[in-house]
Amino acid sequence: MICPSHLSCIHGYVEYRRGTVVLANSPLYRRIYDDITERINSGVYARGVTLPSELKLSQEFQVSQITVRRAMHELELDGLVDRRQGIGTIVRAAPRPVMIGMSSFTSDVATGRLRLVRTLLVDDSVPSAGETAAKLGVQSGSLLRHLSRLDSEGGIPISVDDVYTPVALASSITAEMAASPLFLNLWQAQSGIAADHIDYEVAVEMPDAHLQSLLHIGPNTPILCTGEVIYDVSGRPLHLVASRYRGDRVRLRSSGQVVPDLAAANITLQ
Repeated sequence: MICPSHLSCIHGYVEYRRGTVVLANSPLYRRIYDDITERINSGVYARGVTLPSELKLSQEFQVSQITVRRAMHELELDGLVDRRQGIGTIVRAAPRPVMIGMSSFTSDVATGRLRLVRTLLVDDSVPSAGETAAKLGVQSGSLLRHLSRLDSEGGIPISVDDVYTPVALASSITAEMAASPLFLNLWQAQSGIAADHIDYEVAVEMPDAHLQSLLHIGPNTPILCTGEVIYDVSGRPLHLVASRYRGDRVRLRSSGQVVPDLAAANITLQ
């Protein structure tokens, strides 16, 4: 969003996010970050061009150069720009891929390695059916709490997920919790129920019109789809999470431990 007066943007800042008007109480550097990110995504600052100097930006936004420098640092961390000694700050020709750790998502968010902004799109109740009911171990037609969230990184939407939770387990879910990238940790702390293990499925699909609109992609951009069923220690299903990631922006990464095959270990080679 580019305002006629950048002074009014900073000191009376209103953020337009997907049709919602939100009064932003974020720090000055973050508001500059958001403004410049919007300019990059809209093409005002084209890929490969050098941004105005920190001095010029500080004059434009009427803030200190230290504040502008912090915003530039955040843009660099999110892969939107490169800062080169003696040249300046250059808009990257292409945003860097976002690495999603399937087994380390929560810790990556908590430590800041993965810098996501999550927007809660839907919070409602839906009847269970078919595969969803079977995976959650509930009768078809029983109500589920349904959350739909959009994740962005560096100002670019990268994924949409849908979370289904049996209503008996969903009473502790607040709107703030639902919109947090640390949802699972917060839910466990609030409910007192510990997640023990997760079953994953991965597939590749092409996006429908709804996903194209949410993720700002064309019809030929592949979608990485993951299905996760989260269980407690007794094997009871707690949540079903269906995520769709932009195949042009996201790489999925997983790590595991090699468990020795005890039967094979007892074989003596002759």
